[in-house]
Amino acid sequence: MFTELVNGVFSVDSRFVDGKNGIVLGERMALAIDGSNYEDEGAAMASFIRGHGFEPDRLALTHGHGDHILGAGPLASGDVYAHALTPIEIEKQIPRWAERWEVEEEEARRRVIRPTITYRDELRMDLGGVHVWMFPTPGHSPDGASVYVEEHRLLFAGDSVVTGIVAAIGAGNSEVLEASLYRLLEIDIDILVPGHGEALYGQDAVTDWLRWEAGYLAGVRDEVRGALDGGVAPEDVADGISYDAHIGDRLPKERNGMPKRHRSTVEKILAEEERKR
Repeated sequence: MFTELVNGVFSVDSRFVDGKNGIVLGERMALAIDGSNYEDEGAAMASFIRGHGFEPDRLALTHGHGDHILGAGPLASGDVYAHALTPIEIEKQIPRWAERWEVEEEEARRRVIRPTITYRDELRMDLGGVHVWMFPTPGHSPDGASVYVEEHRLLFAGDSVVTGIVAAIGAGNSEVLEASLYRLLEIDIDILVPGHGEALYGQDAVTDWLRWEAGYLAGVRDEVRGALDGGVAPEDVADGISYDAHIGDRLPKERNGMPKRHRSTVEKILAEEERKR
């Protein structure tokens, strides 16, 4: 579950769609990055941090979606850092979580962690010999952010970058996500930990994937626009945008319901384009 990527920096596996969380250990304090969908996984992260001599009292959220925060209670006894839009994104999901848990919305609201420190442009932190930089990378979600470990040129990208599933837009916007991917291309990244999927090692591999993911979004958008301009009925557009043409062997079709995820991304981009017309 815990993989040491470089000295003192760990990726943490989640059983939810090949999820990835993180832990960074400094000389003075530790920082958890996201807290999983399941409390037992968040509790395991807290125990791991305690086992290295720190309290699990600093948590950075890459965004406010349930699979990154619902298990984070054991990590949220102190400061919780997130983008300023994260409380809004959390609140939007309260009715769905209340229904899932079969409780009243107020009870669901009480259960869910909240950021205690928010930022809009960036937030920097010295953990003691290790510096982290949190900055916005929206698109999957309006509050999307990444966490960069400066000394190791290592990025925890949240769902702004995924390697185990197709690019997911969720509550965000494909053009905004594409811009975030190009922003990441301007940063020296030797190791990239995605929100879902396997880590990428080496700047060549990171650059290749970021360009591919941005190109996937642009390619789907171009085909959607071409179909609409050509008179294809909106309800028929998604049927003509094939998985094989846009993804091929980049991702295993049989894993994580990939064709369904591709169609969901196509339909999201289609909705974006229809709103412009």
